[in-house]
Amino acid sequence: MTNQPLLEVRDLQTVFELDEGTVKAVDGVSFDVYPGRVLGIVGESGCGKSVTIKSVLRLIEEPGRIANGTIRFRSKILGNSSAEMVDIVQLPAKSAQLRALRGNEIALIPQEPMAAFSPVHTIGNQLMEVIQLHQPVSNGEAKKIAVNRLKEVGVPNPEGAMDRYSWELSGGLRQRAMIGMALTCDPLLLIADEPTTALDKFTQGKLIHDLKMLQKEKNLSILFVSHDLNAVKEIADR
Repeated sequence: MTNQPLLEVRDLQTVFELDEGTVKAVDGVSFDVYPGRVLGIVGESGCGKSVTIKSVLRLIEEPGRIANGTIRFRSKILGNSSAEMVDIVQLPAKSAQLRALRGNEIALIPQEPMAAFSPVHTIGNQLMEVIQLHQPVSNGEAKKIAVNRLKEVGVPNPEGAMDRYSWELSGGLRQRAMIGMALTCDPLLLIADEPTTALDKFTQGKLIHDLKMLQKEKNLSILFVSHDLNAVKEIADR
């Protein structure tokens, strides 16, 4: 159903109730992400890009809340058919349905992989944990999947990288490992939040090129968020 949106956001409004008053972080945003396509969201720092994608994942914490709008997703897990869309806004907070979506059908590449990885657990342990959270596989099978994902995203010596900690890797390799983690469960939608911000220009270009190749190979839908127009131009269809 490539002519039908995979993700449909309409009139999204996310606010923060502060002592000084109500701050409208996102005010009336609408967009569609189609299967196998890349949508770029561009804007300067502080304009609400990250709040928008956190709203899609229902990761807004108090005093923030989604005040209005719909976030409809064509879920294979929660929908009764491929034609049915589920409104993520209506799902109960901290519910099994939301946990089934996050990391499984909708995956996130966070802005700073150093903060996203645990510094006291190996890369391999963290990848295997994500896999076994969503798939009924043994330790051996989970390790095989994790090694394959690291290999796919261009991590050299992926077997050795499984036993390393995030602080032992360069910024570019940490970001690749984070992309590998996001892809562990073959998500339908990959959300990339400023994935190249902390990298030098050469590493940025290589990472975007490899991410684009992965997107074509896996027919991934990607929501690519950045303040960098050149990065968005390289990867986005729209």
